Amino acid sequence: MEKLNEAVYLINDERYLHLRENGAGVGFATYNKVTGEPLESGQISEKNLPPDGRNMMSAARNWYLFELSEDERKVIQLESIKILESVPASGIHKRRIWEPETMPKDIRLINSHYDDLYRIPDGGVIQVDYPDGRSFTAKLEHLDDYHFDMGGLGNVFHICQFADVMGRNHADFYPEIQTQDNQGAWELGGKGYIAIQSCDDGWDYTLYHSDFSVMDGGQVDAPELTIQEVREQILEAHHMEKGRRLLQDYDFVMDRAAEAEELGANNRPSTLEKLASLVGAKEKCDVPECSPVGCRKARDAHEL
Repeated sequence: MEKLNEAVYLINDERYLHLRENGAGVGFATYNKVTGEPLESGQISEKNLPPDGRNMMSAARNWYLFELSEDERKVIQLESIKILESVPASGIHKRRIWEPETMPKDIRLINSHYDDLYRIPDGGVIQVDYPDGRSFTAKLEHLDDYHFDMGGLGNVFHICQFADVMGRNHADFYPEIQTQDNQGAWELGGKGYIAIQSCDDGWDYTLYHSDFSVMDGGQVDAPELTIQEVREQILEAHHMEKGRRLLQDYDFVMDRAAEAEELGANNRPSTLEKLASLVGAKEKCDVPECSPVGCRKARDAHEL
């Protein structure tokens, strides 16, 4: 995952938090979402940030939210820095003109009336909720100013087309909410499941096949990440970031995984059964020097 040195988060759908790395740590400023009014600004010292610079923006965001902010709710959504272009105090408009190279690519999301709703950073994740209760998340990839790929599998939309499709389906869409949940599970678009839970040093995770047998597991030592952010890092590390992710009940996935493990243990042959099978295999071979674990007879001439 690319290291970020600048980020904008929408906090509680009320204020934008703008973070930018500098020589002394990370500077921050907040603005009212509706009016653009500057609210507060300051500096987060590098002593309060990871010494290796890893996950700098997430760590700075958490320091602001839990040490400097009085907001009781912590609904966090990642936005593009271009969302602040209409806020003069942010300086983004001037940067777009005089320092365009500092402006990262993003995806503009609009409604069916063509009003701007969100700007998602290239590679950011959105959530789509349908009226029947179905919902999924997917990464967006910038193609040009009017087109994006949703899920990385060639599902290309024009921004107007996407707004029309969402409108016809009465679906809500928005930057995925980063929560303070300490456990969660997702179905990975037919490729299996991922389950994550917090631990002392960060996060434990397990990847499962579609039959709930274990694919892989491990630990991510990054307590500064939200569970949604750590999910993205895990999926990228395993080259499974493409496609849709459907939120699942964590206990349901754990129960199914336990059932799959128990079923596998019950169907697993014992050592005696394996030896008996090998002895049976030797009895079927007509070569005296044949070994149960390494027959010298040509495979295509074997009667097994």
